[in-house]
Formats: sequence, structure tokens, C-alpha cells
Amino acid sequence: MTKTKKYFKIFLAAVFCLVAAFAFASCDWKLTNPVIKVYMPDGAPLLSLAKLRSDDSQIVKRFDAEYYTVADPDTLTSALIKGEPDIALAPINVCAMVYNKGGGYLLAGVSVWGIMHIVSNQPGDVTLESLIGGTVLAFGRSETPGITFREILTQNGIPYVEDGTDTPGKVNILYMNGAGDVRNVLASTGTVDGRQIKYALLAEPVATAIADATAGKEWGPYRAVINLQTEWAKRNDGVFPQVGLIFKEKLLHTSMDFFFQFIEGQTGEEFVKGFIDAASASTAWAAENPYAAGELAKNSLGSAQIPGGAVVEKAVTEGRLPLNFVGGADAKGAVEAYLTVILNAKPTLIGEKLPSDGFYYAR
Repeated sequence: MTKTKKYFKIFLAAVFCLVAAFAFASCDWKLTNPVIKVYMPDGAPLLSLAKLRSDDSQIVKRFDAEYYTVADPDTLTSALIKGEPDIALAPINVCAMVYNKGGGYLLAGVSVWGIMHIVSNQPGDVTLESLIGGTVLAFGRSETPGITFREILTQNGIPYVEDGTDTPGKVNILYMNGAGDVRNVLASTGTVDGRQIKYALLAEPVATAIADATAGKEWGPYRAVINLQTEWAKRNDGVFPQVGLIFKEKLLHTSMDFFFQFIEGQTGEEFVKGFIDAASASTAWAAENPYAAGELAKNSLGSAQIPGGAVVEKAVTEGRLPLNFVGGADAKGAVEAYLTVILNAKPTLIGEKLPSDGFYYAR
């Protein structure tokens, strides 16, 4: 084939593409924006994306986002393992586990930090030492809530048992199936098998809401008395991360990048960076406007676990619900320190190893 014929064929191909483009433009045909699925667990994590979700803005014009609120943590984990969400908020150990299993998700940042607390119906100051000889109603025995609580007790030299009996000189931890069961016990009778429950492990915003739920009851009210994040920070490097924002790495390199870059000057990586910026701004807004964030989550997003603005505002302003977006690379130290504790206690919760440096997305 001569060069002249070769160039002529290239010219004809270019003309064909232009004609096709004009033909599409002359009718109602248009490109359909890719749909990005964003999964958010109900509860405190939802607050960090509430503003972003309610604004329903397209971070980059060629992507459309669909948001899904997931009530069951196991459902969220299963969906991540299957690769269903493109972007998700998830417990930090789940983020690591999915990455270690080859799920292809990277950590964009941490938005929610330690939100677990001990609540009590006892008057006066309550310390970790106060728990000795008593029963603490808890949840998540083989998960991060139980592991974190036991690690804090161990680091403070406080012995514990988990056999359901009150043992002098030790903290007895009595586990329920889930956080909802703990909350229901405190709100209904305050007893388990005739045993009065003086202490319980709960996460925000339930740890604050339980005060109203048990106000006026003869065994109440229960109030947040020990901040496990504060106790953690006393003996570890900073606070512990609880919820991470992750995204599929393939979003950085979408198959149509060249085409869309030619038409619109947009890329998949620009979308990811735009979403991270928006998530960070949304988290900051929630921290500065906790009442509005709580109302938005309950009334507009239909949260079943967030009771409303007043409870969220109290939890945030009193330092029990930390909302602060820290980028993946910047959060690496805190994340690794926390995951190391889980690795030593139950390796399967993070996929048997610490995630590699590639897990932490650096912009």
C-alpha cells in the first residue's frame, strides 16, 4: 500500500467519524453518563456524606452518582467483596480486608474517628477502674468494638472475663448479638436475666440518645461516661480511625478517558479527586453544622439510626462524635497502628495482614 492510499484511508475514516458525530447530534441521541454507585452505612458514617448526598450534585458532569444507605454491616461487607459499590464508606478493618482480598479498592480517607463509649446509670465520675467487679453489656465480641474495648482494658492493666459471671477484681463483659440489642435492653428494663446492668458499650449517636430513651425510668438515665477514643489516645499514637472512604482503583483509568478528554477535558482521576474534595467538604460541614446534619440524615435521607439534630449536635459538640476527613496517605500512621491491634487479636478481620502502601491513595 502506497503512502498516498494509506493517508487517504485515514482521511476517509476521519470524515466518517465527523459525519457520524453530526448524525448523532442531529437526532436526540446522546452519550449516557456512567453511573457511580455509592454505598453508605446507616448511623454516624452517614453524617459525613449527608450534605453531599442531599445536594445531589454531579462532581464531574460525565458521571452520575446513585447513593444507597445500607442498614446491615454484613450486607455492606458482602457487597464490597462482590465489588458492587464504586465508592463506599465502611469500617476501617473492612476496608483493609477487602483490599487484601484483591477487591481493587483504595483508601481515599478517614471521615469518622472513634465513636465508641461506655454508658452508665451510676452517679458521679466513672472510670475504667470503676468497671472492675461489675458487668459491661457489650457487642461485637469478635469484631472491632469488642477487640478495641478489651485492648484498652489490657493496656490499662485491668483484667476481664467473658463468661457471663460477676468476678471480683475483674470486669465481666457480657455480649449481645448487636448494638441494637444493647440499646433495647437499656431502654426496656435495664436488666439481663435479673441482673441490673450498670455499664454498657455503645457507639454514637446512640450513646447520647440513650439518655433521653431512659430518662424518667427508675433504672435510668444512662449517660456516656467513658470515651474509648480518649482512653485509646492515652496509650497509643493518636485516636483510632473508625470509618474509611474507599473507591475502586479502576475509576482512575476509565476505558473512555481518551474520548471524554478529547470532548470535555475530563478524566476518571479528576472525578475521584473531585469526589474526595466534596466528601471532605461535606464532612467539614457536618462537623460545623451537626444539628442540620442530623436533621438531614433523619428527615431527608431516611436514617433509622440517627434520631435527629439535637442528639447529633450534643454528641459532636461534647467531643463524642469526631467528624474529620483526613486523606488516605495522611491517615496511614493511625490506620496502621489500629489495624496492627486487630491483626494481633483476630487477623481474619483485616484479611490476615496489614495492607500494603498501595492501599493508601495519595493525591
